[in-house]
Amino acid sequence: MDRTAAATSVDIDALLQAMSLEEKVSLLAGRSFWITTAVPRLGVPAIKVTDGPNGARGDGVSGATAASLPVGSALGSTWNLALVREVGRVLGEEALTKNAQVLLGPTINLHRTPLGGRNFECYSEDPYLSGLLACAFIDGVQSTGVGACPKHFVANDSEYQRHSISSEVDERTLRELYLTPFELAVTRARPWSLMSSYNRINGTFASSHRALLRDLLKDQWGFDGVVVSDWGAALETEANLNGGLDLEMPGPTRTRGQALVEAVRGGRVAQADVDDSVRRMLRLIARSGRFDAPDPVPEAAVDRPEHRAVARRAAAEGMVLIRNEGLLPLDPARVGNLAVIGPNARNGQIQGGGSSAVFPHYQVMPLEGLRRAGNWTVQHSPGCFNHKYLPLPAPGRLTCDGEPGCRLRLFPEGSDIAALERMVELTFNPMGGLPLNMIGAGRVGPAFTATLEAEFVPEVSGSHQFGLMSSGLTRLFIDDVEVIDNWTAQERGDAFFGWGSSERRAAIDAEAGRSYRFRIEFQSAPDVLVSGVRYGILPPHTDDMIEQAARTAAAADAAVLVVGSNADWETEGNDRRDMSLPGDQLALIDAVLSANPNTLIVVNTGAAVDMPWLQRAPAVLQAWLPGQEFGNALADVITGRVNPSGRMPTTVPLRLQDTPAYTSYPGEAGRVLYGERLFMGYRWYDARDLPVRVPFGHGLSYTQFDYSDLEISGDLTSVTVRVAVRNVGRLAGQEVVQLYLRATDAPVQRPEQELRAFAKPSLAPGERTTVQFTLTPRDFAYWDVTRGDWLAAAGNYEIRVGASSRDIRLRASWQRGADVRVA
Repeated sequence: MDRTAAATSVDIDALLQAMSLEEKVSLLAGRSFWITTAVPRLGVPAIKVTDGPNGARGDGVSGATAASLPVGSALGSTWNLALVREVGRVLGEEALTKNAQVLLGPTINLHRTPLGGRNFECYSEDPYLSGLLACAFIDGVQSTGVGACPKHFVANDSEYQRHSISSEVDERTLRELYLTPFELAVTRARPWSLMSSYNRINGTFASSHRALLRDLLKDQWGFDGVVVSDWGAALETEANLNGGLDLEMPGPTRTRGQALVEAVRGGRVAQADVDDSVRRMLRLIARSGRFDAPDPVPEAAVDRPEHRAVARRAAAEGMVLIRNEGLLPLDPARVGNLAVIGPNARNGQIQGGGSSAVFPHYQVMPLEGLRRAGNWTVQHSPGCFNHKYLPLPAPGRLTCDGEPGCRLRLFPEGSDIAALERMVELTFNPMGGLPLNMIGAGRVGPAFTATLEAEFVPEVSGSHQFGLMSSGLTRLFIDDVEVIDNWTAQERGDAFFGWGSSERRAAIDAEAGRSYRFRIEFQSAPDVLVSGVRYGILPPHTDDMIEQAARTAAAADAAVLVVGSNADWETEGNDRRDMSLPGDQLALIDAVLSANPNTLIVVNTGAAVDMPWLQRAPAVLQAWLPGQEFGNALADVITGRVNPSGRMPTTVPLRLQDTPAYTSYPGEAGRVLYGERLFMGYRWYDARDLPVRVPFGHGLSYTQFDYSDLEISGDLTSVTVRVAVRNVGRLAGQEVVQLYLRATDAPVQRPEQELRAFAKPSLAPGERTTVQFTLTPRDFAYWDVTRGDWLAAAGNYEIRVGASSRDIRLRASWQRGADVRVA
């Protein structure tokens, strides 16, 4: 949908001229958590934004469910621009069902360290791959008439001290790595908005960084959209506006309003800069079509078959077959008994935690998907736990008046009349818990109390563990007896984006079938963005879970072991502690591999994890966090209905100590030094000739491909590379053909090789195709800090084509005869 005509039909100059200073300033801050401010006198409507990069959640209050698509690292593994464009289109259509005009995504920060808590949201460790995927995603979203919002600008690559840490990055590294995905997205896909990050860059807050927001983004790159703050990141009234931040979110304003009006009248903020930001806001509103349809409509859950199909295809295509010693594909006609084992088999993780998570229309787990995939007999055993916090209760375990869930009552401060009462089912927590102030949606104010009440009926008798944590004060009562006090004293924890308490636990002996009164009391905390509560209940369990799993595996013809993490470990707000699989999963893997040599290990994580068992396993599949169609897509790949074609968008190192940022992460004294400079990801491992567990770009297929006939032609302005690729196997499949460039005699230090092009042809058995790439001077260039521009230097270059960064099939030299400056 082309919104250019809609934008130009609105007389923005006339509106701008008619506005008072107060009205202009009001447009530059949100009215509420997701909605901007309107100017009714002039007919300027508000617009609504929604999270996020793998779904359109809406306001989280209506209860309307949404499609859950694969997360960023899974989409990055597809290396398929057309498919990612389709995903973007689906999410744009989903945003429309939530009455939202802007979708807050894609997330295009880089995998600088495997411990980054939001790595699952991001595509890759490589800036070029990330940038092209971002362009495809943005094109898809904006084709529906919804604006995209790439984030978080810039060098926002971990969650440690995320509201204040200063990313210390030299100019060349910033240009060649961390800015590149944003440059590609802005200059090629023209997003309607862009989100600045929480962190500082070289001491200056991202939302106040004039050199990046005004000079680079708006002036050099020609960005004509709105720069919106990350939620709560607009901290400096004058510096933010002067620096180039257009919109403070969420509302109501904390740093603008009258303070900004006075700064303008006092000459500390230029009227022209305010007008520029207002013009951008009006342009965004016009592009959204809200001038023609200003009235909000209710959010809706629209579960479309065509969206399900895209979700399933994207999930399957993002899965990476890391290892296969002849085990896969499994033939249901030959496997009579299948063991499906692991903590993520019945309760797999479809998405990460934090602002990107949605309430899914449905979710198909691996156990369910594999049971439906064939006539085999499926036996299940969980093997162990992998929770960080006590798990949420099973659906229906808490009831109120016969209905699943709890009765929530919210009381505004100073009132004994409930401002809001509703049923809530806390079986899934996209914001790290139950965000009570968001559910209140402005009706209770920042200061309020709340109660959650339900009946708890245990399924089995024995000791049940209860857990409680909150952003605010809480206590838990069972049959009116206080069992957890998280009120009189609290310790700081990781939940609720770092504003929450640590988890308090208590054990209660309970009888199966008996009803217990369950009540939580809550009081909001001042000056936090999200007030809320999270509870968990762990029923009794046996001590021999691993032994039970091994016995289940031994009795089967083949086993599928689904290991991984959950949204407690991989979430916005905190980084992972290490690369290990949590809980007793290493022991479980050892036991199951010993019990059954025909074991496939499925890794259900959003980021790289340690795999010391890799060479023992006959088959390993990296499934990532694949969205609502997890189980169906997994069955498609395992049974061969889909030939795997995912390729790793990030390197899995042999050990954490080998990683580029190991000595500088997470930082100290409020700063994190990007000391590895250009040598991040595969660039680091290549430069040091370090062995890795799984190389960047690696992925297997059920067929094989042959490369031949590398040809290069061109001149200083354009180089054409052609390579023949043939499917020499027995099955149709897709191959990801990767082109890396090496500067063999560069005048400055450069990486051993850098990804500069890729293609993904689909070939029938025996079919041959010619893949063609075009390289521009920018592809050969480095950032020249002495001149402040890009330089494609004269000299010798090696063009490498292969199936991964460590599987180069063909090489050829190319000579550039003169320096070329690139604008």
